[in-house]
Amino acid sequence: MTVYLLSIGLISILGQVVLLRELNVSFYGVELIYLLALGIWLFWTALGAIIGRRNFSPSPRHIAALFIIFGIIIPLDIVFIRSSRLIFGGVPGAYLTFFQQITIAVISMLPAGLLSGLLFQWTAKAYVTGGRTLAGAYAIESAGGLLGGLVSTLFITWGLRNFSAALLCTLVSVMIPVIILKGWRATILRGSAIVLCCIILIMFWKTDRLDLRMTAWNHPHLLESKDSPYSRITVTGLYNQIAVFENDALSFETEGIEAEYFCHLAALQHPDPQNVLILGGGIEGIVGEMSKYSPRRIDYVELNSVMLNLVTRHLPDNIRSSLAAPNVHVIYADPRQYLKKSGKYDLILVGMPEPSSGQANRFYTWEFFEQCSARLNPGGIL
Repeated sequence: MTVYLLSIGLISILGQVVLLRELNVSFYGVELIYLLALGIWLFWTALGAIIGRRNFSPSPRHIAALFIIFGIIIPLDIVFIRSSRLIFGGVPGAYLTFFQQITIAVISMLPAGLLSGLLFQWTAKAYVTGGRTLAGAYAIESAGGLLGGLVSTLFITWGLRNFSAALLCTLVSVMIPVIILKGWRATILRGSAIVLCCIILIMFWKTDRLDLRMTAWNHPHLLESKDSPYSRITVTGLYNQIAVFENDALSFETEGIEAEYFCHLAALQHPDPQNVLILGGGIEGIVGEMSKYSPRRIDYVELNSVMLNLVTRHLPDNIRSSLAAPNVHVIYADPRQYLKKSGKYDLILVGMPEPSSGQANRFYTWEFFEQCSARLNPGGIL
C-alpha cells in the first residue's frame, strides 16, 4: 500500500497540473481559471473521499481498477477541454460565457478529482488495517505529491508537450497494477493494464501528430504548435499571412501595421535615437521598423525563447533578416530583471502584450515604468 499511496500523490498532482494548463489555454491565458478550477478540483476530491467512507473494505484489485480508470480519464479530459469551444458553439477568438466556462471546468475536473479522492480514501483504509496510522498514510501521499510537483516543474521547464505529460501520468497510473497485482484472480485486470501500457507507448510514438491534430480543431490552418514554460505557442498560415497565437489568443499577424505605427510614433519624437531597447514584440516587425533609423545598437529583450525560436522560421524574410542584423542584440531575459542592470537608452519600446493576464500586466505598473525611466538618457523617450 505504500507504493499505492506514493503513486496517488504523484499522479494526482501531475494530472491536476496537466488539466489546469489545458484549461488556461482554452480560456486564452487568463489565470483566474487556475483559482476557480483548483477550487473545483478540491471539491470533487473531497466528494470522492466522502463516497469512499462507506462501510466497504477495498481489495488491491478494487484499488488497481481505480488506478486504471484514472489513467484513462486524463487524456480523455484533454480531448474534452480542447474541443469544448466547438462543443459549446463558441465564436472563434471570443470568450465563452462565464457560465459555459465554469461548466467546462466542472465537467473536466469531475472524473479525475472524484477518483483522486476515492483512491486515497480506499488506499488509506487498506493501509490502516495493517495496524498503521492514517497520519502515516497522509505523509506518504504528501511525499508522492511533492514528487509530482517536482516532476511537473521539470516537464514545464524542459518544454515537454502538455499532452506528453498527460500520457506519462496515464502510463504511471496503469503501470501500478502491473507491478503490484499478483495471483490468478487478478489475471484479467493485470492483462488489461499491460494492454493499456502498450497502447500508451504507441501513442507516445505518435504524440506530436496527435497533439497537432487536437490543436487543429481550433486552428484549421495550423503550421506548428509547442508548449513553453510561459504559454502554448501556435503558428498558423494561409497564403502569405502568418498568425501567431499565445495560449490561443492572437498575438500578432504578419499582414498588420501595428509594428509601424507603434515604432514610428515614438521614434519620431527623438531627434537621433542611437541606443534603442525593445522589450518584447521584436518578431512582430518592431526591430525591422526601428532599423530604418540606423541606430548604433538595438537591444531586443525576449522573455520567451521558445516563442522566438519557433516563430522565426515561419516569418517573412524581412523580419528574419532584421533580427540577424549586426547592430541587433537578442537577449533572453525577464525585462524587469534586465532593466536592473542594463545601460542607458535613447528610446525604450515596450512591446509586451495587453495586460489581460498576470504574466503581462506586470509590465504596466508604476514600478515598471519607474525602472524604464531610470534607464533613459536625458531627453529619452519611453
